[in-house]
Amino acid sequence: MLREWLDQTHSRRFELCRHFFVRLFDSELISDASQAKVVAGGAIGILLSLSLIFGQAYYHKYRMLLDLDSPEPFHQAVRGDALFLITLAMLASALFTALQWQALFPGLRDYLALAALPARMSEIFVAKFAALFAMAIAVIAAEAAPPSVIIPAMMAGRYSYRCVWHVPGICAASMLGGLFVFFTLVAFQGALLNLLPVRQFPRVSLAFQGVSLAALAGALPFVFSIPDFYNRLPKTAAWPVYAPPFWFFGIDQFIFGARDAQTTLLARIALCAVPTSAASAILMYLWSYRRHRIRVLEAPSTEPAVRAFWPAAVSGRLLARPRTIGVFAFIWTTVARSRQHRLILTAFTAISVALIADGFSSVVLDGRIAPGPFREAVIAIPLALSLFFLSGLRYLFRLPVELRANWLFRVTEPGHASELAAGIDGFLIYCGAIPIALVTFPIVAVLLGARTALLVSLTSFLISLVLVEFLLLAFSKIPFTSSYMPGQRPLIETILKFGSVALAYVSGLAIALNFIVKSIPAVLAACAILAIAWQMLRRARIASHALLRFEFEDAMEPAVQRLEIERD
Repeated sequence: MLREWLDQTHSRRFELCRHFFVRLFDSELISDASQAKVVAGGAIGILLSLSLIFGQAYYHKYRMLLDLDSPEPFHQAVRGDALFLITLAMLASALFTALQWQALFPGLRDYLALAALPARMSEIFVAKFAALFAMAIAVIAAEAAPPSVIIPAMMAGRYSYRCVWHVPGICAASMLGGLFVFFTLVAFQGALLNLLPVRQFPRVSLAFQGVSLAALAGALPFVFSIPDFYNRLPKTAAWPVYAPPFWFFGIDQFIFGARDAQTTLLARIALCAVPTSAASAILMYLWSYRRHRIRVLEAPSTEPAVRAFWPAAVSGRLLARPRTIGVFAFIWTTVARSRQHRLILTAFTAISVALIADGFSSVVLDGRIAPGPFREAVIAIPLALSLFFLSGLRYLFRLPVELRANWLFRVTEPGHASELAAGIDGFLIYCGAIPIALVTFPIVAVLLGARTALLVSLTSFLISLVLVEFLLLAFSKIPFTSSYMPGQRPLIETILKFGSVALAYVSGLAIALNFIVKSIPAVLAACAILAIAWQMLRRARIASHALLRFEFEDAMEPAVQRLEIERD
């Protein structure tokens, strides 16, 4: 019955909302809807698997607590886990909003695609917000509802009186907390839109999106440490009044039956914060209507062109041949222009920040800072950043900007594969390995001292050069010119393979470097070995490119094959 009703055409506003809702996760990198379904199915499968693992862990945890003679550790753990689930829901809402940051307002493609329809601009604007709000509700509910039922069920036992009230308590608090984060970020983008000049808004907005993703990824390990942190929190602490997760934790405790002064205050703050943030978001959205329409429709013609000062002024001194400079400039310009590619690269960097934060969370939240683990966590900073940033660039090179953007390099490629390949590894070195070494040096110097930082930076840089050669050893394409599409491999397989390799790479090298940098002769020996390995790999790769031709074709997607444009 519902499906038949949905298959029918309804009012103009409803159809606009349906259009934006269905197309919310569309990407220029996905030509077939089945690819998005494969990726989404893999993500859902991972979440279901994790929920089963966490369910078993919580079951054993509460069985042990129920066997204790005192109920206090049990009730302390219940409160800590409730705060963790609420904070996790708020973090998930923030991640969703940050990922959809550029879709919070209608874009130029939306206006152009719907301009011929009998729909006013204001209706398009409102429909976009309604679809985004509906998706936010669905995402928050999907994240909040299952844990609010499963975790209280694991608490059943002799000390679990009134624990059934945690089901509506955690669910309501998580939903309200997620909506608060969503509305706050929407209101913040509306404020940026109205306060910043039209030309500056895209740059500042994209920078804020990248910083937000990195900060949220870095906060994830600390969120998982909340149950242990809550157990050490003083009962009389006053600062929770300034921490939004505690506001909504107050709602859970109030529904559970707590009526003390602090719980009541926190619940009241939460109940005031949600409508305030919602009203702010709606007002900012309406206030931004005219300015956003002007920015979208008129700004593209007035935005300055991508600055090419790096390839023009610097690459000529660093790279020898014109074809090498051409590939280098092509990569630079493509990354600078493509918002989609920059977002993917930001996601890789955010994952490295999460890995670094996980190393520090286990050290900082321990109560005392052990010198050995702390040094290893600091040394892991350049290793993690170089691994994920360089691997992100390597993956990015496979994603086409245009499916037929390779015609120029088809003409210039025969007999010049080595020169073209030199532009690729030059970009990874000059825009990846060297900047990471320079950026991380002051951080390591502040935490471990200038001498150790110099040794760590030098060794990590040579490791990055070896990593570049490994990443490009089997790469025989010009970046962004192939027809590769994502979603061809199961997501769980990719995460398990890359995750296990990344963990072994970062942790293993951090332990080894922590031992090596204590001795100057050991550092010199390690640098000599790394330099020799880099030169051997480089010569082997250059020799292979002298014999092979570059590839410009991957297996075309079925949807593209049906259009019969393989040889355009």
